[in-house]
Amino acid sequence: KEVRCFRVEDSATKEKLGFFYLDLHPRPGKYGHAAIFHLVKHNTTPLGQSQGAVDCMLCNLPPSTSTQPSLLRHQNVVTFFHEFGHIMHGLCSEGIGNSTRLAKCPRDFVEAPSQMLENWCWQKSVLERLSKHYKTGEPLPDDLLQSMINAKHVNVAFSSLRQIYLSRLDLTIHGPDPPLNGAQGLQDLVDKLRPSITLIENPKGCNMLRTFGHLMNQYSASYYGYMWAEVISADMFATRFEKEGIMNPKVGMDYRKMVLAPGGTHNISDHLTKFLGRPPSNEAFLKSRGIHNKIGTESG
Repeated sequence: KEVRCFRVEDSATKEKLGFFYLDLHPRPGKYGHAAIFHLVKHNTTPLGQSQGAVDCMLCNLPPSTSTQPSLLRHQNVVTFFHEFGHIMHGLCSEGIGNSTRLAKCPRDFVEAPSQMLENWCWQKSVLERLSKHYKTGEPLPDDLLQSMINAKHVNVAFSSLRQIYLSRLDLTIHGPDPPLNGAQGLQDLVDKLRPSITLIENPKGCNMLRTFGHLMNQYSASYYGYMWAEVISADMFATRFEKEGIMNPKVGMDYRKMVLAPGGTHNISDHLTKFLGRPPSNEAFLKSRGIHNKIGTESG
């Protein structure tokens, strides 16, 4: 009863782009993570007619009650924007080249559109529009809002090392020289890699591979794409949206037509270069992680 369906049209041409379902709240037996599912990918029928995409977004956000609406933490908002970035990627794809059963683009780019939308969750002007006291309607106090934005980089080094650790695990297991000796070999790998990369000893007998779902789905050997996609999304956001306006419709249309629409057709690097006006760079990513200035200072 809570699932809602939305029809998406191009605001200028009124062309139907597709549909998406929102299934936002938990219920018994429901998938417990946040994810999107492409039910029907954009395609062209044998008669030359355009078949719009149909996507579904699943989350487990706090539900409303009889006394209050659904109240979201900031991390809930980030999750919503992240998954909705995937929805937009599916709906804005064009051409038969995006009808593949696999990703609409290279696997190590697929998280870029989702992480792209996360950037708006850290913009003061956006947060001011999204947040208010549910009873009084008062906006979030400026000092509290700024403190939250400033806390973006708290423990960023540990979180970065964790992603590198998981990526190395994934690549090692799927690589040409995977661990031998079955379960013990996998345990030895975890015991070795975790402290050497994250600087945290692995508790005896603890093996997160038992719950590392990305090892056995379409991300196999491509978990590194999460961090690589963040490099790309940070560059796109800083180069175009931060400079020309985060709500600039022209930049938004360029992003849609130059990056999301072509997707996996041709070379994704060419699409990015066209949108950015130059080849991609990691400078914006380093700055977004709060380490750009430190690198510049040490090298200087």
